[in-house]
Amino acid sequence: MRKVPMATCCVLAAVVGWGQNQVATVTSSTPFTLRGAAVTPGQGVPTWPVLAGDAVKAGNALTIMTFPDGSVLTLDPESEARIDFVNGKPLFQLLKGVARFSLKSISAVQLEAGNKIVIPKDLTGTLTLGGIRAASAVGFWTVGHTVAVVAGAGAAAGAGIGISEAARGGSPVSPSQ
Repeated sequence: MRKVPMATCCVLAAVVGWGQNQVATVTSSTPFTLRGAAVTPGQGVPTWPVLAGDAVKAGNALTIMTFPDGSVLTLDPESEARIDFVNGKPLFQLLKGVARFSLKSISAVQLEAGNKIVIPKDLTGTLTLGGIRAASAVGFWTVGHTVAVVAGAGAAAGAGIGISEAARGGSPVSPSQ
């Protein structure tokens, strides 16, 4: 039997590792799974590299994947996806659950739900195994109104005005009262 020198093994391992393409980075505020290994955030590493062929499973919080062009895909809790690199382009394949996307261009990241290619109509939206749902809400609760309400609540909290202040008098806000 012929022995392979240690230096040859190291060079071979480096070449194999170098051949892997980093497709994105991933981060979350709670533990998640990357390449089948549990990742616990908060250990001094803000993001982890996602290589071609990697699987990502969100834990109990949103898990955010950022691609080199700035496109972002967010997995809802307990959702799963596989990230790959096909024909020079990132591929995001939703395996389970819900993912929200914000793309820099319609063709920035190829999207799949299960084994079906999904072509987004807008740069932002929600991907499920059934396809894309409307990204914006219908009626009053559009994204803009939600941001305005949240910002208003933050301003009220900053000014020391909260629910208790609103509950002490004033006119009713419900049309039924």
